[in-house]
Amino acid sequence: MELTLREELFPHWVIYALLLTITVLSVLKYQREMVFSHISVAFFKSPSSLPNAKESLSFLGRTNWVMLLTYFAISGIAVYMLLAYYESTDYWLISLPTIVYLFQLFALFFVGFLSGEFKYVKENILLLNFSAHITGIVLIPILFIWILNPQLSEYMVMTIAAVLILFYSLRVVRGMLLAIRNKALWYYIILYLCGLEIWPIVVGYLLVSPVFIG
Repeated sequence: MELTLREELFPHWVIYALLLTITVLSVLKYQREMVFSHISVAFFKSPSSLPNAKESLSFLGRTNWVMLLTYFAISGIAVYMLLAYYESTDYWLISLPTIVYLFQLFALFFVGFLSGEFKYVKENILLLNFSAHITGIVLIPILFIWILNPQLSEYMVMTIAAVLILFYSLRVVRGMLLAIRNKALWYYIILYLCGLEIWPIVVGYLLVSPVFIG
């Protein structure tokens, strides 16, 4: 019998980077055990009804930014793996998840400034952060499975796309429900959805379609 080497689609540093993110999240969970339960509950309850979550995951808090930096790293690794699979050298796309998050954050601040109701927009900012946190966590096992099973690449690409669409949709729907509950004017909701959610998705599609879809 002749042994055949397993096909390696990705460089070794990818798995080391993922292990580093797991280490960071493990240390964070050890120090702030309730953080992860707060994140999951926020998708079913109003973030404002979770005073402990608002305190432990406040926008300027260290925990929030550690989770966000972890998400930026994991999502960047996911994009790199997609680029490697499609044999693309458009490495600037690695920064796309970070750019999208920053744009969405700016959009929320802009809507809060325009409407004069920033106190209500704070809930949507918490929800944006929570969705980024949990997306990063969910992507980790998916990326590990892909690294260990390159023959499943086609299914892994669809799985990553499904995860991103799922949490994006949950965030938008929850954001709309929060806005309605806070009695936001309907034209502010339409302005936000059309100008600051749908338009960036169209632009993002036009940017990535030549690489991942075309």
